[in-house]
Amino acid sequence: MKKRTLAISLSVTVILGATAAIGYPALADTKGAPGSQWPTAFADEFDGDAIDKSKWSIHSDAEADQCLGNKGNKQLEWHTWDALSVADGQLSITARRDNPQSGYEWSSGLISTGQACGHEPAKPFSVKAGDYVETRLQLPDEAGFWPSTWTWNGNGSNEQDTYEYYSDNPRALYLTNHFSDSGCTYNAKEDLNKGWHTIGQQLGPDETVWYLDGEEICRGGPHEGEGALVLDMFVFADIPPTVDEESMAIDYVRVHRQ
Repeated sequence: MKKRTLAISLSVTVILGATAAIGYPALADTKGAPGSQWPTAFADEFDGDAIDKSKWSIHSDAEADQCLGNKGNKQLEWHTWDALSVADGQLSITARRDNPQSGYEWSSGLISTGQACGHEPAKPFSVKAGDYVETRLQLPDEAGFWPSTWTWNGNGSNEQDTYEYYSDNPRALYLTNHFSDSGCTYNAKEDLNKGWHTIGQQLGPDETVWYLDGEEICRGGPHEGEGALVLDMFVFADIPPTVDEESMAIDYVRVHRQ
């Protein structure tokens, strides 16, 4: 994962209005993102009453401490299944100051479709060059949290960040293609933690294009290779939260493939 303090060689700031309607279940318009109309290669609509462990693991080899924590990446949290709950067609990821592990004051959630340190889900999945990845979500309000949707191939050489969000800066999305060292910082006119938003990324192969609520917000370079799909809500060490608990909600994540 790219920390906010790292530089990107291509950095473009785009000023657009956030367009998602307040409230649930109204769906954001994604017709401006062509990839959203392709066949679905992977999806989780988060129906039922529990996370689908055949699709997801909470372990990732991107996390240096037993594949469940990564203080070296400015993360304060330890990943647990208890941080994940499913109800009413939504996944909630909840960070809690509950001392889940020695050396970790916070628990929170990461889910991965692979690269899981021997804890691979029964149905692992890899995002490939050319895919379109889309997440519909409601971002956290309180400062100190760092949710993301991204891909991981085991060493980060072609990591794709569909988005990174730091909740102390509620109008910014960080969009990064690590394969071609390109991306943008998108700055909205309104706080992005108000209401639901759909964030999408077309992963090459010739160029990378990002969308917010169906509107294009960034273009970057090409992409090659593949990697596991990862969703998370990290607790950001540079701006530790002043609350003891915070949640985000995810309506769905989908990967479309021609």
